Amino acid sequence: MGAWVVALGLPLAALLGYALARYQLGGHTLRFGVLATQMLPPIVLALPLFAIFRALGWSGSLWGLVIAYLAFALPFMTWLLMGFFRTFPRELEEAARVDGAGSLYIFARIVLPLSIPGLFAAGVMGFLLSWNEFLFALLLSGRESQTVPVVLSTFITQRGVLFAQVAAGVVLAVLPVALLARVIDRYLVEGLTMGAVK
Repeated sequence: MGAWVVALGLPLAALLGYALARYQLGGHTLRFGVLATQMLPPIVLALPLFAIFRALGWSGSLWGLVIAYLAFALPFMTWLLMGFFRTFPRELEEAARVDGAGSLYIFARIVLPLSIPGLFAAGVMGFLLSWNEFLFALLLSGRESQTVPVVLSTFITQRGVLFAQVAAGVVLAVLPVALLARVIDRYLVEGLTMGAVK
C-alpha cells in the first residue's frame, strides 16, 4: 500500500513542489492550501470520504485506499520537496538555460538527479504516513485490502488481548520500516535537513 502511494505520489509531489518553489505557482494562496490540508484532522473527512467511496464502488478496494492515502500524503510530500527545492542553487539552472535547455529538461536532467536526498526523505515520509494509518484503513478496507494496523486490531477479542499474536504482528509491521530506515538513513537525514534551512 505504502509503495503504491510513494510510486504515484512522489513524481506528482516533485513536479508540484518544484513549480511552487521556482515559479511561485498559485502564489501564497496555493501554498497555504497545501499546508492547510495538514492542519485538518482526518476524522473530519472520514464520513464524507466513506460516503463518496461507497457511491463510487471503491469501498473495500485496494485502489480506493491508495487514493485516500494519496490525498493526505501528496500535500505533505509536496511541502517537504518545496522546501528542499528552495535550497537548490539557481545558478545551475541558469547555466543550463544559457546553454539552451528547456524547463522540463532542466528539471529531469539537472534538478532531479541532484535532489535524490530530498526525494528519499519525501518518499520515506509518504510511506510512513500510509503504512501507519489506521482510521481510513478501518473504514475503507475490505477483507482483501486490510492493512497491518487493521489486522493487528483484530487480535483484541472478547476473550481479551491475544498478546503473542499482537507482539508477533508488531515485529512484522515494524521490521520493513526499520530496514528501510537503516538502508537510507544517510539520504533521509540529508534530505530532511536541506529542506529545513536556507
